[in-house]
Amino acid sequence: MSHSILLLCPDYITERMAGPAIRYWEFAKALAPYHQVTLAAPNDIPATLQAAMPARLIQHTQANIAELANNHDIIIFQGHILDFYPLLRQSSKILVADLYDPVPLEGLEQHQGQSITTEMDSLKQQVRTMNDQLKLADYFLCANERQRDLWLGHLLALGRINPLTYQQIQQRVLTVPFGLPDIPPQRTGLGLRQFSNNEDFILLWGGGIWEWFDPLTLIRAVHKLVPNYPQLKLIFLGSQHPNTTIQTMPMQHRAEALTRELKLTNTHVIFQTGWVPYNSLSNYLLDADVGVSSHFDTLETHFSFRTRILHYLWAGKPIITTQGDVLAKAIVDHKAGIIVNPQDENGWVAAIEKLLNPVYYATYLAGVHSLAQHYRWTSVTEPLKILCANPEIAPDMCLNNGLRKSRHWDCEEEYNALKCYLDFIERSNSWRITAPLRAIRRWVT
Repeated sequence: MSHSILLLCPDYITERMAGPAIRYWEFAKALAPYHQVTLAAPNDIPATLQAAMPARLIQHTQANIAELANNHDIIIFQGHILDFYPLLRQSSKILVADLYDPVPLEGLEQHQGQSITTEMDSLKQQVRTMNDQLKLADYFLCANERQRDLWLGHLLALGRINPLTYQQIQQRVLTVPFGLPDIPPQRTGLGLRQFSNNEDFILLWGGGIWEWFDPLTLIRAVHKLVPNYPQLKLIFLGSQHPNTTIQTMPMQHRAEALTRELKLTNTHVIFQTGWVPYNSLSNYLLDADVGVSSHFDTLETHFSFRTRILHYLWAGKPIITTQGDVLAKAIVDHKAGIIVNPQDENGWVAAIEKLLNPVYYATYLAGVHSLAQHYRWTSVTEPLKILCANPEIAPDMCLNNGLRKSRHWDCEEEYNALKCYLDFIERSNSWRITAPLRAIRRWVT
Protein backbone atom coordinates (compact mmCIF):
# COMPACT_ATOMS: atom_id res chain seq x y z
CA MET A 1 0.00 0.00 0.00
CA SER A 2 1.27 3.49 -0.88
CA HIS A 3 1.71 6.07 1.88
CA SER A 4 3.01 9.60 2.26
CA ILE A 5 6.38 9.59 4.04
CA LEU A 6 8.23 12.49 5.66
CA LEU A 7 11.99 12.05 6.12
CA LEU A 8 13.18 14.59 8.70
CA CYS A 9 16.92 14.68 8.10
CA PRO A 10 18.94 16.15 11.03
CA ASP A 11 21.90 17.17 8.85
CA TYR A 12 22.49 19.54 5.93
CA ILE A 13 21.63 18.25 2.47
CA THR A 14 23.87 19.97 -0.06
CA GLU A 15 26.28 18.91 -2.81
CA ARG A 16 28.63 18.06 0.10
CA MET A 17 26.96 15.64 2.51
CA ALA A 18 28.09 13.78 5.62
CA GLY A 19 26.81 10.37 6.74
CA PRO A 20 23.35 11.29 8.15
CA ALA A 21 22.45 13.36 5.08
CA ILE A 22 23.64 10.62 2.70
CA ARG A 23 21.56 8.09 4.63
CA TYR A 24 18.35 10.10 4.29
CA TRP A 25 19.11 10.97 0.67
CA GLU A 26 19.34 7.25 -0.11
CA PHE A 27 16.26 6.45 1.99
CA ALA A 28 14.30 8.90 -0.14
CA LYS A 29 15.56 7.36 -3.38
CA ALA A 30 14.69 3.87 -2.16
CA LEU A 31 11.16 4.76 -1.02
CA ALA A 32 10.13 7.22 -3.75
CA PRO A 33 9.19 4.59 -6.37
CA TYR A 34 6.53 3.20 -4.03
CA HIS A 35 5.36 6.15 -1.93
CA GLN A 36 4.90 9.92 -1.94
CA VAL A 37 8.12 11.01 -0.23
CA THR A 38 9.19 14.36 1.18
CA LEU A 39 12.83 14.77 2.17
CA ALA A 40 13.23 17.68 4.59
CA ALA A 41 16.53 19.09 5.88
CA PRO A 42 17.46 21.93 8.26
CA ASN A 43 18.92 23.96 5.37
CA ASP A 44 17.51 25.44 2.18
CA ILE A 45 18.25 22.54 -0.19
CA PRO A 46 19.92 23.65 -3.45
CA ALA A 47 17.62 23.47 -6.46
CA THR A 48 20.39 21.73 -8.42
CA LEU A 49 19.81 18.58 -6.35
CA GLN A 50 16.15 18.29 -7.31
CA ALA A 51 16.93 16.77 -10.71
CA ALA A 52 18.72 13.85 -9.03
CA MET A 53 15.93 13.16 -6.52
CA PRO A 54 12.46 11.72 -7.35
CA ALA A 55 11.17 12.88 -3.95
CA ARG A 56 10.09 16.38 -2.92
CA LEU A 57 12.92 18.39 -1.30
CA ILE A 58 12.14 21.04 1.32
CA GLN A 59 13.61 22.80 4.34
CA HIS A 60 11.99 21.90 7.67
CA THR A 61 11.40 24.86 9.98
CA GLN A 62 9.36 25.82 13.02
CA ALA A 63 6.98 27.59 10.63
CA ASN A 64 6.16 24.57 8.45
CA ILE A 65 6.73 21.51 10.67
CA ALA A 66 3.07 21.28 11.72
CA GLU A 67 1.89 21.26 8.11
CA LEU A 68 4.58 18.76 7.10
CA ALA A 69 3.67 16.41 9.95
CA ASN A 70 -0.07 16.64 9.30
CA ASN A 71 0.29 15.95 5.58
CA HIS A 72 2.18 12.65 5.91
CA ASP A 73 1.29 9.19 7.20
CA ILE A 74 4.78 8.14 8.31
CA ILE A 75 7.49 10.33 9.86
CA ILE A 76 11.07 9.05 9.95
CA PHE A 77 13.46 11.09 12.08
CA GLN A 78 16.80 11.00 13.86
CA GLY A 79 18.78 12.80 16.51
CA HIS A 80 17.46 15.93 18.16
CA ILE A 81 14.43 16.32 15.89
CA LEU A 82 12.04 15.75 18.82
CA ASP A 83 13.80 18.50 20.76
CA PHE A 84 13.56 20.90 17.82
CA TYR A 85 9.93 20.06 17.12
CA PRO A 86 8.13 19.06 20.35
CA LEU A 87 4.77 19.09 18.54
CA LEU A 88 5.75 15.67 17.15
CA ARG A 89 5.08 14.39 20.66
CA GLN A 90 1.42 15.11 19.94
CA SER A 91 1.34 13.37 16.57
CA SER A 92 -1.00 10.49 15.83
CA LYS A 93 1.06 9.54 12.77
CA ILE A 94 3.44 6.57 12.53
CA LEU A 95 6.77 7.62 14.08
CA VAL A 96 9.98 5.81 13.08
CA ALA A 97 13.06 6.65 15.16
CA ASP A 98 16.37 6.11 13.36
CA LEU A 99 18.88 5.07 16.05
CA TYR A 100 21.79 4.06 13.82
CA ASP A 101 24.08 6.47 15.67
CA PRO A 102 24.46 5.75 19.45
CA VAL A 103 25.00 9.42 20.29
CA PRO A 104 25.62 9.10 24.07
CA LEU A 105 28.61 6.82 23.46
CA GLU A 106 30.08 9.33 21.00
CA GLY A 107 29.45 12.08 23.54
CA LEU A 108 31.39 10.24 26.24
CA GLU A 109 34.37 10.21 23.88
CA GLN A 110 33.93 13.75 22.64
CA HIS A 111 33.65 15.44 26.04
CA GLN A 112 36.54 13.70 27.79
CA GLY A 113 38.82 16.14 29.56
CA GLN A 114 36.09 18.64 30.32
CA SER A 115 34.80 19.21 33.85
CA ILE A 116 32.86 16.29 35.30
CA THR A 117 29.83 18.56 35.63
CA THR A 118 29.96 19.39 31.92
CA GLU A 119 30.42 15.74 30.98
CA MET A 120 27.55 14.59 33.18
CA ASP A 121 25.22 17.34 31.96
CA SER A 122 26.01 16.50 28.34
CA LEU A 123 25.46 12.78 28.90
CA LYS A 124 22.20 13.42 30.73
CA GLN A 125 20.94 15.51 27.82
CA GLN A 126 21.92 12.91 25.21
CA VAL A 127 20.40 10.00 27.15
CA ARG A 128 17.20 12.00 27.62
CA THR A 129 17.07 12.57 23.86
CA MET A 130 17.46 8.84 23.22
CA ASN A 131 14.84 8.03 25.88
CA ASP A 132 12.34 10.37 24.24
CA GLN A 133 12.72 8.62 20.88
CA LEU A 134 12.45 5.16 22.43
CA LYS A 135 9.41 6.14 24.51
CA LEU A 136 7.44 7.79 21.72
CA ALA A 137 8.16 6.02 18.42
CA ASP A 138 6.31 3.09 16.89
CA TYR A 139 9.30 1.61 15.04
CA PHE A 140 13.07 1.80 15.49
CA LEU A 141 15.96 1.51 13.03
CA CYS A 142 19.52 0.49 13.88
CA ALA A 143 22.67 -0.25 11.90
CA ASN A 144 23.73 -3.71 13.11
CA GLU A 145 22.76 -6.57 15.40
CA ARG A 146 24.88 -5.27 18.29
CA GLN A 147 22.98 -2.01 18.20
CA ARG A 148 19.73 -3.96 17.99
CA ASP A 149 20.55 -5.70 21.28
CA LEU A 150 21.45 -2.35 22.84
CA TRP A 151 18.14 -0.76 21.88
CA LEU A 152 16.10 -3.83 22.86
CA GLY A 153 17.59 -3.61 26.35
CA HIS A 154 16.87 0.12 26.42
CA LEU A 155 13.26 -0.46 25.34
CA LEU A 156 12.82 -3.08 28.04
CA ALA A 157 14.15 -0.70 30.71
CA LEU A 158 11.73 2.01 29.54
CA GLY A 159 8.72 -0.30 29.63
CA ARG A 160 8.21 -0.38 25.86
CA ILE A 161 8.63 -4.15 25.82
CA ASN A 162 5.48 -5.13 27.65
CA PRO A 163 2.52 -7.54 27.29
CA LEU A 164 1.04 -5.35 24.55
CA THR A 165 4.21 -5.17 22.40
CA TYR A 166 6.06 -8.38 23.26
CA GLN A 167 4.74 -10.42 20.33
CA GLN A 168 5.56 -7.64 17.82
CA ILE A 169 8.80 -6.19 19.15
CA GLN A 170 11.02 -8.24 16.80
CA GLN A 171 9.27 -6.63 13.83
CA ARG A 172 9.47 -3.13 15.31
CA VAL A 173 13.26 -2.93 15.81
CA LEU A 174 14.72 -3.17 12.31
CA THR A 175 18.33 -3.50 11.22
CA VAL A 176 18.86 -1.04 8.37
CA PRO A 177 22.61 -0.39 8.03
CA PHE A 178 24.28 2.28 5.97
CA GLY A 179 24.58 1.21 2.35
CA LEU A 180 26.50 1.78 -0.84
CA PRO A 181 25.25 2.61 -4.35
CA ASP A 182 24.16 -0.21 -6.64
CA ILE A 183 26.00 1.33 -9.61
CA PRO A 184 29.82 0.94 -9.55
CA PRO A 185 31.73 4.23 -9.11
CA GLN A 186 32.44 6.12 -12.33
CA ARG A 187 35.20 8.63 -12.91
CA THR A 188 33.84 12.09 -13.71
CA GLY A 189 36.79 14.37 -12.90
CA LEU A 190 39.83 14.96 -10.73
CA GLY A 191 40.32 13.05 -7.50
CA LEU A 192 43.23 12.34 -5.18
CA ARG A 193 45.83 12.40 -7.95
CA GLN A 194 45.69 16.19 -7.92
CA PHE A 195 47.67 15.84 -4.65
CA SER A 196 50.10 13.20 -5.96
CA ASN A 197 51.40 11.40 -9.04
CA ASN A 198 50.52 8.02 -10.51
CA GLU A 199 53.42 6.26 -8.79
CA ASP A 200 52.21 7.15 -5.29
CA PHE A 201 50.61 4.51 -3.09
CA ILE A 202 47.65 6.27 -1.44
CA LEU A 203 46.09 5.42 1.90
CA LEU A 204 42.71 7.15 2.07
CA TRP A 205 41.06 8.28 5.31
CA GLY A 206 37.61 8.83 3.81
CA GLY A 207 35.85 11.12 6.27
CA GLY A 208 36.15 13.43 9.23
CA ILE A 209 38.52 13.09 12.16
CA TRP A 210 36.27 12.73 15.18
CA GLU A 211 37.34 12.43 18.80
CA TRP A 212 36.72 8.66 18.92
CA PHE A 213 39.15 8.02 16.04
CA ASP A 214 42.91 7.42 16.35
CA PRO A 215 44.74 8.99 13.41
CA LEU A 216 47.90 9.45 15.52
CA THR A 217 48.96 5.79 15.51
CA LEU A 218 48.46 5.65 11.74
CA ILE A 219 50.49 8.82 11.14
CA ARG A 220 53.36 7.42 13.23
CA ALA A 221 53.25 4.19 11.21
CA VAL A 222 53.49 6.15 7.95
CA HIS A 223 56.47 8.04 9.39
CA LYS A 224 58.24 4.74 10.04
CA LEU A 225 57.57 3.47 6.51
CA VAL A 226 58.45 6.58 4.49
CA PRO A 227 62.27 6.04 4.45
CA ASN A 228 61.82 2.68 2.69
CA TYR A 229 58.65 3.59 0.74
CA PRO A 230 58.94 7.22 -0.40
CA GLN A 231 55.90 6.76 -2.67
CA LEU A 232 53.60 6.31 0.35
CA LYS A 233 50.94 8.97 1.01
CA LEU A 234 48.16 9.24 3.61
CA ILE A 235 45.33 11.58 2.61
CA PHE A 236 42.59 12.71 5.00
CA LEU A 237 39.56 13.46 2.85
CA GLY A 238 37.29 15.48 5.14
CA SER A 239 38.80 18.27 7.23
CA GLN A 240 35.79 20.61 7.44
CA HIS A 241 32.27 19.31 8.00
CA PRO A 242 29.70 20.66 5.50
CA ASN A 243 27.47 21.57 8.45
CA THR A 244 29.19 24.72 9.70
CA THR A 245 27.66 24.32 13.16
CA ILE A 246 29.88 21.25 13.73
CA GLN A 247 33.27 22.50 14.85
CA THR A 248 36.64 20.88 14.16
CA MET A 249 37.37 18.44 16.97
CA PRO A 250 40.58 18.49 19.04
CA MET A 251 41.73 15.17 17.58
CA GLN A 252 42.09 16.76 14.15
CA HIS A 253 44.27 19.51 15.61
CA ARG A 254 46.38 16.85 17.33
CA ALA A 255 46.74 14.94 14.06
CA GLU A 256 47.82 18.06 12.18
CA ALA A 257 50.29 18.98 14.94
CA LEU A 258 51.86 15.50 14.92
CA THR A 259 52.17 15.63 11.13
CA ARG A 260 54.05 18.93 11.37
CA GLU A 261 56.26 17.57 14.16
CA LEU A 262 57.22 14.55 12.04
CA LYS A 263 57.77 16.80 8.98
CA LEU A 264 55.22 14.92 6.87
CA THR A 265 52.85 17.79 6.08
CA ASN A 266 51.86 18.02 2.40
CA THR A 267 54.52 15.49 1.43
CA HIS A 268 53.40 12.18 2.89
CA VAL A 269 50.39 13.24 4.96
CA ILE A 270 47.84 15.56 3.37
CA PHE A 271 44.71 17.06 4.93
CA GLN A 272 42.34 17.81 2.08
CA THR A 273 40.59 21.13 2.74
CA GLY A 274 36.82 21.19 2.79
CA TRP A 275 34.42 18.34 2.04
CA VAL A 276 34.14 16.42 -1.22
CA PRO A 277 30.78 16.72 -3.06
CA TYR A 278 28.80 13.48 -2.87
CA ASN A 279 28.55 13.18 -6.66
CA SER A 280 32.35 13.57 -6.95
CA LEU A 281 33.28 11.13 -4.18
CA SER A 282 33.85 8.31 -6.66
CA ASN A 283 36.80 10.16 -8.22
CA TYR A 284 38.61 10.28 -4.88
CA LEU A 285 37.82 6.70 -3.95
CA LEU A 286 38.98 5.35 -7.32
CA ASP A 287 42.33 7.12 -6.98
CA ALA A 288 43.07 5.50 -3.62
CA ASP A 289 44.92 2.22 -3.21
CA VAL A 290 43.78 1.31 0.30
CA GLY A 291 41.01 2.58 2.58
CA VAL A 292 41.98 3.08 6.23
CA SER A 293 40.14 3.67 9.49
CA SER A 294 41.71 3.70 12.95
CA HIS A 295 39.86 3.93 16.25
CA PHE A 296 40.21 3.19 19.95
CA ASP A 297 39.00 0.18 21.95
CA THR A 298 35.82 1.72 23.40
CA LEU A 299 32.10 1.10 23.73
CA GLU A 300 31.59 3.58 20.91
CA THR A 301 33.65 1.29 18.68
CA HIS A 302 31.80 -1.85 19.81
CA PHE A 303 28.41 -0.46 18.74
CA SER A 304 29.55 1.66 15.80
CA PHE A 305 29.02 1.22 12.07
CA ARG A 306 31.79 2.99 10.14
CA THR A 307 30.14 4.35 7.01
CA ARG A 308 33.46 5.23 5.39
CA ILE A 309 34.28 1.50 5.24
CA LEU A 310 31.37 1.04 2.84
CA HIS A 311 32.76 3.71 0.53
CA TYR A 312 36.02 1.74 0.31
CA LEU A 313 34.08 -1.43 -0.50
CA TRP A 314 32.10 0.41 -3.18
CA ALA A 315 35.33 1.46 -4.89
CA GLY A 316 36.81 -2.04 -4.64
CA LYS A 317 39.66 -1.06 -2.33
CA PRO A 318 41.24 -3.37 0.27
CA ILE A 319 40.85 -2.07 3.82
CA ILE A 320 43.08 -1.72 6.84
CA THR A 321 41.16 -0.97 10.01
CA THR A 322 41.22 -1.48 13.75
CA GLN A 323 39.40 -4.42 15.25
CA GLY A 324 36.43 -4.05 17.59
CA ASP A 325 33.41 -3.19 15.45
CA VAL A 326 31.10 -5.41 13.39
CA LEU A 327 32.57 -4.38 10.05
CA ALA A 328 36.06 -5.41 11.17
CA LYS A 329 34.75 -8.94 11.72
CA ALA A 330 33.06 -8.93 8.30
CA ILE A 331 36.31 -7.79 6.67
CA VAL A 332 38.16 -10.73 8.25
CA ASP A 333 35.42 -13.22 7.33
CA HIS A 334 35.46 -12.14 3.67
CA LYS A 335 39.22 -11.54 3.48
CA ALA A 336 38.57 -7.98 2.32
CA GLY A 337 41.50 -6.44 4.17
CA ILE A 338 43.69 -6.52 7.27
CA ILE A 339 42.66 -5.90 10.87
CA VAL A 340 45.07 -4.49 13.47
CA ASN A 341 44.81 -4.05 17.22
CA PRO A 342 43.91 -0.63 18.66
CA GLN A 343 46.92 1.71 18.99
CA ASP A 344 49.23 -0.96 17.51
CA GLU A 345 51.77 1.09 15.57
CA ASN A 346 53.83 -1.93 14.50
CA GLY A 347 50.65 -3.70 13.41
CA TRP A 348 49.84 -0.79 11.11
CA VAL A 349 53.39 -0.82 9.73
CA ALA A 350 53.16 -4.54 8.94
CA ALA A 351 49.69 -4.25 7.36
CA ILE A 352 50.62 -1.33 5.12
CA GLU A 353 53.87 -3.00 4.12
CA LYS A 354 51.98 -6.16 3.19
CA LEU A 355 49.55 -4.30 0.91
CA LEU A 356 52.43 -2.42 -0.70
CA ASN A 357 53.34 -5.81 -2.18
CA PRO A 358 51.23 -6.26 -5.38
CA VAL A 359 51.05 -10.04 -4.90
CA TYR A 360 49.46 -9.77 -1.46
CA TYR A 361 47.33 -6.79 -2.53
CA ALA A 362 45.62 -8.82 -5.26
CA THR A 363 44.56 -11.55 -2.83
CA TYR A 364 42.06 -9.19 -1.12
CA LEU A 365 40.20 -7.90 -4.19
CA ALA A 366 37.74 -10.78 -4.50
CA GLY A 367 36.86 -10.48 -0.80
CA VAL A 368 36.20 -6.76 -1.19
CA HIS A 369 33.81 -7.41 -4.06
CA SER A 370 32.04 -10.20 -2.16
CA LEU A 371 31.52 -8.13 1.00
CA ALA A 372 30.26 -5.13 -0.98
CA GLN A 373 27.33 -7.17 -2.32
CA HIS A 374 25.84 -7.36 1.20
CA TYR A 375 25.49 -3.59 1.57
CA ARG A 376 23.78 -2.27 -1.56
CA TRP A 377 21.22 0.42 -0.72
CA THR A 378 18.51 -1.53 -2.55
CA SER A 379 19.17 -4.50 -0.23
CA VAL A 380 19.74 -2.81 3.12
CA THR A 381 16.59 -0.66 2.79
CA GLU A 382 14.36 -3.69 2.17
CA PRO A 383 13.17 -3.86 5.83
CA LEU A 384 12.31 -0.16 5.64
CA LYS A 385 10.30 -0.71 2.46
CA ILE A 386 8.37 -3.55 4.13
CA LEU A 387 7.66 -1.37 7.18
CA CYS A 388 6.38 1.52 5.07
CA ALA A 389 4.09 -0.73 3.03
CA ASN A 390 1.93 -1.71 6.01
CA PRO A 391 2.75 0.32 9.15
CA GLU A 392 0.74 0.32 12.38
CA ILE A 393 0.81 2.42 15.53
CA ALA A 394 2.53 0.49 18.33
CA PRO A 395 -0.13 -1.39 20.33
CA ASP A 396 0.93 0.28 23.58
CA MET A 397 0.90 3.82 22.16
CA CYS A 398 -1.94 6.28 22.69
CA LEU A 399 -2.59 10.01 22.94
CA ASN A 400 -3.04 11.01 26.59
CA ASN A 401 -4.04 14.65 27.17
CA GLY A 402 -2.75 15.43 23.68
CA LEU A 403 0.63 13.73 24.15
CA ARG A 404 1.92 10.38 22.91
CA LYS A 405 2.35 7.90 25.76
CA SER A 406 2.74 4.17 26.32
CA ARG A 407 -0.66 2.96 27.54
CA HIS A 408 0.91 0.14 29.57
CA TRP A 409 3.35 1.75 31.97
CA ASP A 410 6.29 4.11 32.16
CA CYS A 411 9.17 2.88 34.29
CA GLU A 412 10.61 6.36 34.73
CA GLU A 413 7.36 7.81 36.03
CA GLU A 414 6.93 4.93 38.47
CA TYR A 415 10.53 5.27 39.59
CA ASN A 416 10.13 9.01 40.18
CA ALA A 417 6.89 8.48 42.08
CA LEU A 418 8.49 5.83 44.28
CA LYS A 419 11.56 8.03 44.87
CA CYS A 420 9.36 10.95 45.97
CA TYR A 421 7.48 8.65 48.35
CA LEU A 422 10.72 7.32 49.87
CA ASP A 423 12.12 10.84 50.19
CA PHE A 424 8.95 11.83 52.03
CA ILE A 425 9.33 8.91 54.44
CA GLU A 426 13.01 9.67 55.11
CA ARG A 427 12.17 13.28 55.95
CA SER A 428 9.38 12.33 58.35
CA ASN A 429 9.64 12.59 62.14
CA SER A 430 8.85 8.90 62.65
CA TRP A 431 11.80 7.93 60.40
CA ARG A 432 14.18 10.08 62.43
CA ILE A 433 12.82 8.85 65.79
CA THR A 434 13.20 5.20 64.82
CA ALA A 435 16.72 5.63 63.39
CA PRO A 436 18.46 4.28 66.57
CA LEU A 437 16.29 1.14 66.48
CA ARG A 438 17.23 0.47 62.84
CA ALA A 439 20.90 0.98 63.67
CA ILE A 440 20.69 -1.60 66.52
CA ARG A 441 18.95 -4.06 64.21
CA ARG A 442 21.66 -3.71 61.56
CA TRP A 443 24.35 -4.25 64.19
CA VAL A 444 22.62 -7.37 65.58
CA THR A 445 22.03 -8.90 62.15
